[in-house]
Amino acid sequence: MALEIIDIRRFNGRDFLPILRQEGQIWASALHWDYSTSEVTIVNVLEEHRLSGFALADGGRILGYCFFFYEGEKGLIGNLFLEPSCPQVASAERLLEHSLETILATPGIRRVETQLPHFTFEALEPSFRAHGFAGFRRRFMILSLRDHSATARETAPPACSDETGKSALERVPLERGDFLIEPWERHHDRQAAQLIYFTYRHHIDATINDQYASEAGAARLIENIVHHRGCGEVLPGASRVAVHRPTRKLAGVLALTAVRPQTAHIPQVAVGPEFQGLGLGSDLLAAGFGECSRQGFREISLTVTDSNSAAVRLYERLGFQTFRTFGAFVWNQAR
Repeated sequence: MALEIIDIRRFNGRDFLPILRQEGQIWASALHWDYSTSEVTIVNVLEEHRLSGFALADGGRILGYCFFFYEGEKGLIGNLFLEPSCPQVASAERLLEHSLETILATPGIRRVETQLPHFTFEALEPSFRAHGFAGFRRRFMILSLRDHSATARETAPPACSDETGKSALERVPLERGDFLIEPWERHHDRQAAQLIYFTYRHHIDATINDQYASEAGAARLIENIVHHRGCGEVLPGASRVAVHRPTRKLAGVLALTAVRPQTAHIPQVAVGPEFQGLGLGSDLLAAGFGECSRQGFREISLTVTDSNSAAVRLYERLGFQTFRTFGAFVWNQAR
């Protein structure tokens, strides 16, 4: 039977269980990630017909899928996956073509974002470029805690802001002893959102993910990471903040999550522009890594944008190694 592209709403959520379990195996083996919680969530929202998208099917058997959803004027492609026996690029192009045509024809849509870790940037970039998307290569990186030297002293956080900071703090010499590193608690969230916004608003990551481009968006980002488990189970003992003692102003943040037993993940790290160059990023990471080791984790992963070369070099100096590259793609309505 010829392969068909079918609206996913014509299926029951349980119809996707076989392919979701195959995908879970890929997440575990290739991406160091336990996908079981996401599998349950996807089945539930498919059962409730709260996702849009298309499936590649052979009769009643689903061989691949692409789903998307909307947040106001923004469309997000949440995932694209094909079972390994399928022609990967050709089948992905078919699913993407149907999905992109649908999203871009939706009235009121002004922006579309996606990050698709199952495919290389090179495999999907032509399909997105044909629809006017900008593309960015990203990396999955991983660090073995056993091999990591706890005495490594690096400077700077992954987000290197072009701003110098305009507060009075930049006119006063700052020292490491001026800062307290403590666990990230709920009462830090508002200041953390402000910090992330000021650190990333002119950064490449704000181009890829517009939540970084506003304080309200940064607050949603924190809520998703810390309270909705969007990147695994948050590790409150390992997630840290750096506080400037004299002013009690938040100077840096580090979020750490568990994405599977023995694998932690860094979904967010930032040091405010006026506090950069003091080694706070190094101190936050060292504190987080030490706590992860004490809790029995053996490795820590993260994602970083390739063009953020300073961050890539920093992570490589710390011992992180790239094990997967993938693409992030963004479309904005012409003004």
